[in-house]
Amino acid sequence: MVAQHGAVAAGRLEVGQMVVAAAAAGRAQALTLAAPLGYRHPALPLRGRDELLSCLLDQYRRGGDGRLHVLHGLSGIGKTALALEIVHTLQMQAGPVSEHRVWWLDARQAALFEDGVRAVARRIGVAGDGLEADGVVDALWHRLSRTELPWLLVIDGVDDPRLLDGPGLLAAGTGWIRPHSCLCGLVLVTTCDGTTDAWGSGAVLHPLLPLRGQDAACVLMDHAGPDAGALDDADLLARRLGGLPLALRMAGVYLAEVIGMPDAFREPETPAEFDAFRRALDGPAGQGLNPAQVIAETWRLALDLLHRRGFRYAAEVLELLSVFADAPVPHALVLRAQVLQRQPGFEGIDGGTLWRTLRALAGLSLIDLCPAPEGHDGGASEGAARSPECLRVHPLIRDVSRTPRYLALAAGLLQDACAVERVGKPEEPSSWAAWSVLAPHALELVEREDDLASLPDAGQVSAADAAEMAARFLQARGLSRRAGTVFRKVVRLRMRVLGAAHPETLTAQHNLAGALHDIGELGQAEAVYRKVWQAHRDARGAEFTHALTARHELGRVLHDEGRLDEAQQHLSAVLDVRRRLLGEQHGHTLSAQHELARVLHDLGLLREACREYGFVLAARRDQLGDEHPRTLTTLHNLACLMQDEGELAEAQQQFERVHVVRSRVLGEVHPQTLWTGYRLGCVLRDRGDTVRARALLLHVRDGLSAVLGEGHAQTERAARALEGLAGPGTSDGVTIACR
Repeated sequence: MVAQHGAVAAGRLEVGQMVVAAAAAGRAQALTLAAPLGYRHPALPLRGRDELLSCLLDQYRRGGDGRLHVLHGLSGIGKTALALEIVHTLQMQAGPVSEHRVWWLDARQAALFEDGVRAVARRIGVAGDGLEADGVVDALWHRLSRTELPWLLVIDGVDDPRLLDGPGLLAAGTGWIRPHSCLCGLVLVTTCDGTTDAWGSGAVLHPLLPLRGQDAACVLMDHAGPDAGALDDADLLARRLGGLPLALRMAGVYLAEVIGMPDAFREPETPAEFDAFRRALDGPAGQGLNPAQVIAETWRLALDLLHRRGFRYAAEVLELLSVFADAPVPHALVLRAQVLQRQPGFEGIDGGTLWRTLRALAGLSLIDLCPAPEGHDGGASEGAARSPECLRVHPLIRDVSRTPRYLALAAGLLQDACAVERVGKPEEPSSWAAWSVLAPHALELVEREDDLASLPDAGQVSAADAAEMAARFLQARGLSRRAGTVFRKVVRLRMRVLGAAHPETLTAQHNLAGALHDIGELGQAEAVYRKVWQAHRDARGAEFTHALTARHELGRVLHDEGRLDEAQQHLSAVLDVRRRLLGEQHGHTLSAQHELARVLHDLGLLREACREYGFVLAARRDQLGDEHPRTLTTLHNLACLMQDEGELAEAQQQFERVHVVRSRVLGEVHPQTLWTGYRLGCVLRDRGDTVRARALLLHVRDGLSAVLGEGHAQTERAARALEGLAGPGTSDGVTIACR
């Protein structure tokens, strides 16, 4: 028979097949209980496992705690390597370990494993009838509980914990291995299955996670050698390989072989460095380089095991998850059983079955159920809502499992998850926790343009809807340049599927104009807003909601272009209709009133502007609270008014308060936060505090340059203020658009 000893690695080890001949009739089969230390490479250090190695060695030296210690993780994660390192360390520290004190059993074949159990029983003195039939297991553990010599029992490669049930039940403590009362023994198990229920309360589960950072990069360096590139390049390749030690070893060995190959035998396109290997993985010729293809069979066996256990949807769920981006997947938001059960392959699935399937996949380390992410993208405030819990698919499993079969389904699920009714508006900071984990998946949909083009129209529309919402989140976070790129793709997609006159196509164009406005492309923004306004007006009338919204935004752009009379005309018209149709206190009415106040401000009508700002501020505080972005915008503009009236002490206090809150709510490098910093820096300069002014304006200039670009009007104003800091002067007097 052939015993699959598996491909095992921890940055130092790979074990191939071990062939065991079947015993001839009437002859006992040769069997060894020695650890296969020949698979351990003494010149290659074990990376990234020091803490767990130390913990288990300490447990052994203290005599164990009577529980089963279970090392679990992906195939190729290094479970066997860690177990071998424990045996080797004991040998080096305590001299040769007697054969009867360290026993190594291979659990990949039931018959060989049971023979191994009987061999252990014989080694500790069980004889005669005690070795027969199922009674050997009770005799074994009775004798082990009485021994005074330290012992270590390793059961390696438990693909299916049910193999260990024997005459009893593993989880109940009556299987082939079990919790014990010996004061000087340790049981160590390696397995892919970390399902808690399978092992019972008498087991301690030790997950082995992929290597990270320098540990993973060093594994590549260990195997590839110093000529394969810098540590930073090794780190990028290690991330692409998901930190799986076996994959790192395979890539490193490949590079070492290529580097050692004579030039005459090396093809020009053959990657010989870390960076070239990483780029090749994602290129058209990279499939043969991807270790995922080589080690995929072990993962498929894991899925077969789950199917035999009754998890009939395991393969389909994993394939669906692999469609999403290489980022945490907010499973509770995205995976809805009532949507899935209408799809081929998922018929009959319900919420409980879906959750049990996810737990089963996590138990075999095919996915990782990770805690909710901490904080938010870009370093913004600690939001009011807790980040959703997520799962991750290992990058290599994703490579193997990913097909376009469920792309339309994923698009529909994301469209549903991105609905405002479910997660809130992407412009609201209270919803950013959810949007920060939804956005990467929605944004990736429109990156797969070739795959999207092959979907039915409904699938393409779903992808466009989800991507548009994610782009709105980017824009709200101040990443308008990135948002504009996505909006352009959404416009093209909707043009193709829905047509130029469709309301959703016009909405995408409206959003694109907003991003153009934010990045300073005012002429383009004006042209798009005019087109959208006129299209809505012609189709539904001048007082149609979307027509009014587009005209409102057109007025804002005209204001920032310095065309104040035109801006006032448009905004006044919008305000009159909003008041008549919606009332004085409606949010749309207040926005129009606020923008008109900005125009009055720049026309020099400061008293009138102050009155309008005051009304809007009172309403926004009452409706939204003191720290809502819209309230902060009104407070910022009131501080600008104080500054222009020469009330510098009051303006400084107000700018400082707004700057602190905007830094916490929006993030320190959000354009609105930086612009408040600019105005505060100008006030500090004008009040003679040049040291603080210089430090703040330097931060603002660098931040605006990074976010908006060096040529943006706001960046240039900050640079001029910094250059002229030594001389007298005031701010340039222009109130910049604040959304």
